[in-house]
Amino acid sequence: MIMKHHLISLCTFLSFALGASAQDLSGTKMDDRIGHGQDSLEVRQNMSLYMQYFKQQDYTEALEPWEVVFRKAPLSLIRVYTDGAWMYEQLIAKETDLEKKNEYFEKLMLIYNKRLENLDALNSFATPKTTSTKGNILCRQGWDYYYYCPEMDIEKAYKMFRSGIDDMGPNTEAFVLYGFIECSYNRYMADKENGEKRTEFVRDFLECNDICDNLLDQAKEFAETDSVKAMQVVNAYLPTKDKCNELFIQSEAADCEILERIYSVEIENHKEDLEYLDAVLKVLEWFGCKGSDTYFKTSDYVYAIHPTPRAAIAKANRLIEQKDEKGALRYMEEAIELEKSDKMKARYAHSIAKLYFEKKQYLKAHQWCKKSYGFDPTYGWAYLYDASCISRVPTTNQLDRSKQFNLAYDKIMRAKAVDPACTEAVNKVAWGYRENWYPRSEAFFKNLKEGVTITVLGEQTVLRFK
Repeated sequence: MIMKHHLISLCTFLSFALGASAQDLSGTKMDDRIGHGQDSLEVRQNMSLYMQYFKQQDYTEALEPWEVVFRKAPLSLIRVYTDGAWMYEQLIAKETDLEKKNEYFEKLMLIYNKRLENLDALNSFATPKTTSTKGNILCRQGWDYYYYCPEMDIEKAYKMFRSGIDDMGPNTEAFVLYGFIECSYNRYMADKENGEKRTEFVRDFLECNDICDNLLDQAKEFAETDSVKAMQVVNAYLPTKDKCNELFIQSEAADCEILERIYSVEIENHKEDLEYLDAVLKVLEWFGCKGSDTYFKTSDYVYAIHPTPRAAIAKANRLIEQKDEKGALRYMEEAIELEKSDKMKARYAHSIAKLYFEKKQYLKAHQWCKKSYGFDPTYGWAYLYDASCISRVPTTNQLDRSKQFNLAYDKIMRAKAVDPACTEAVNKVAWGYRENWYPRSEAFFKNLKEGVTITVLGEQTVLRFK
């Protein structure tokens, strides 16, 4: 009976160890996942031992007991994987013997592979905080490969990063993006004549920037309700964005002449690939190549397949060059209808406002500025531009004109309040708006009272004098 009991316990233990990836362990406790019997007792003893050494940061001594837990109870705790990865990272960093480094590194990679293999089972009992995804683990494995592999292969590192980021997308962690763009940069710099690597580096740069920008915008939106969380996001993603920009400038990977040479051929090979063509348009826009033949030809190909906001804007830009503002406005309005992002709608509406401004139709320009910051209330430049429009709307007398400058002043102050990036520009022009307020000496003789609420162009402001 004793022998039978041990056999049953051993079989139960092995079923956890060998059938890990197929198990649903929701609702279980660590003791349930370790099992019972002699083997489980050994696991508990070694788990206690390794955790003591881990707490003391004595990772060399922690390895042997940790290995027992990792091998015999792979589903006991998620921290067995995270602790193991941390220990091997530290040991690799300190080790000077190449053979030993390689030995540690192979074990580090094994930890990630085993965690991927057991991911579904591990997630079945994980908390929201400890739940992970395949992409998240691949990203971390790629990062560790890039920084800790003693004989790192840049192509392999790049592919590992890429597979993880493709899965994580806009949720990729900042430190992963930081490592990835550095890897992509070094890969390109080692083979600068390779057009494919250049194109991929440009794409990687834009992707990293987009992810950082989106998350920094989100941080701005919830800064008032959760300033601590917002600051954590800013502290993580702003340095990453700065790193992206720094490396891209150093790389000299793109100017309009180079991009024209690359994409003039590529778009002909992808003229029916909507995703590829729209990505090309984005690259050309980013680098200010909006007047090139390739830019316009790409937009035509995209628009013919399926009109997109970016293609509509490109067609508008061509018509602007041809002095056909009416046709350009039609495409710009279409871009707003097609666009899903309110932030991009705000930018397109701002562009329409600029067209009307150049035509000296200041009231219409003002109306489009209002639409712009209506789409995105944090878009400070639209408020700043609106001030210019309001101050130029034709009026018949000095008092009405000064009232418009009161409203315009409100707009520039709003620009600074919602978008700190506008602060310097606002400070430069603020005095000019104040100089156009109605003279206090004349207001006295007209019995005008400062501080009263007035209506200007359908909006309320406060009457102020200089």
